[in-house]
Amino acid sequence: MADDLEKKMEPEISEAADKAEEIIKEEVSAVEEKAAEAVKETAEATAETAAAAATAVTAAATKEAEAAAKAAKKAEEQAAKEAAKKQAQAEKEAEKTRIANEKAEAKLEKKRQKKAAEQALVDACPPQYRPVSTSKYFWLAFLSCFPFIGFIATLILSIAGRNRNVKNFERAILAYYIIAIVLVLIALIVIGIFLPSAVRENVIEAIRTMLSSVSFS
Repeated sequence: MADDLEKKMEPEISEAADKAEEIIKEEVSAVEEKAAEAVKETAEATAETAAAAATAVTAAATKEAEAAAKAAKKAEEQAAKEAAKKQAQAEKEAEKTRIANEKAEAKLEKKRQKKAAEQALVDACPPQYRPVSTSKYFWLAFLSCFPFIGFIATLILSIAGRNRNVKNFERAILAYYIIAIVLVLIALIVIGIFLPSAVRENVIEAIRTMLSSVSFS
């Protein structure tokens, strides 16, 4: 009886097992599909994240490159401005130097022309009227200061000098000598006439002492 029942239930059990197997296969297939979709979504999300990161990195790199290019351009412009400023200053200094050199050269040329004109006038003058240098006047005056010798030299040059300027200079000194001699004679006359004999002797002695102190042996 049991065997007959089992034989009768066997198709139903087999059908139930087949249905259960189909249900399990469907559920497994659904799970696999969901897993595949999840993996796909995860991959897409990962790809989007990587793309966003790459875009951000590219944007940051581009921004840094732009900033570096801008800084380099600014530095180049600043360097160009500094170079232009230095060039302008150098040109200005060179212009100042050129103007100063031209002025100095013009001044020297003017002096040379003046000296040449003066020399031409000197050369055009006759020998007896030519100018006398300051050093020559100095030594002539120094010579005239010597006692006796200076007077004789002054007398000779004032009479027989070749140059008119030297002759006039020596005549002026000779006039000083004559005035001095006249004053000495007047003083001697006054001393000899109006002073008492004792005072006169003292004055004469003082004069002799003075003359002996300035005389040359």
